[in-house]
Amino acid sequence: MLAAVLAAGPAAASTTLPLHTAHRNTTAAAFGTHSCDQIPAANRGAGSDGFVFVLPANGAKFLTLTLAFRTTGGDEVTVSMPDPSDAYPDGITTNSTSKAWVVAPSGWTLLDGSATVDHDNTKADDFNLTHTCAGAGSSPSPSTSPSTSPSASPSVSVSPSTSVSSSPLPSGSGTVEGSSPATETPSAPGGGGGGGSLPVTGVALTGMTMTGAALIAGGVARLRVRRRRGVRVR
Repeated sequence: MLAAVLAAGPAAASTTLPLHTAHRNTTAAAFGTHSCDQIPAANRGAGSDGFVFVLPANGAKFLTLTLAFRTTGGDEVTVSMPDPSDAYPDGITTNSTSKAWVVAPSGWTLLDGSATVDHDNTKADDFNLTHTCAGAGSSPSPSTSPSTSPSASPSVSVSPSTSVSSSPLPSGSGTVEGSSPATETPSAPGGGGGGGSLPVTGVALTGMTMTGAALIAGGVARLRVRRRRGVRVR
């Protein structure tokens, strides 16, 4: 009877607490607080995720934990700790508060959990997932923001002004008394005619020169005829 009472004593002094509701159904990469504290360096590395739990309110300590995970393939795995015989490193430590840690393959989802503590009068209603240590390959890759190149300002081309050429006067020409010098008058827009060239006004000097030469030649011819007639009359 005494042995039965002693065996029942420790069992009555323990209690089971659930995992905090807000900390269920999460991966190490998705959890809000990341740190590798409490996880031994030998158990960290690529291809693994660490989960660290804490028992709030001093006065009790973790005895055992049972955690439910979903693998990346969709299977459910139950991890019991402490259990040095399984493939998942774990441990329970005490540093002002009771903490526990476990390492699982990267990408596993913590579905739920329960913990047995050594005091039935603990003020804690549940235990918490305090932080995670996400291994390589489980953290989401940062997205690269596309660079925006400024658009080039459109170039405005200005068409050159149309040059107006005037018809040159014949070489050797000059100004004749009584005649007006040649002037250039721009053609009215939309008017027909010489395709943009300006009309030349005034008397053509070449025509006047030829007319004068013809008159002189005619006078000389008449003078010769008169002289010949005078000689015959005499």
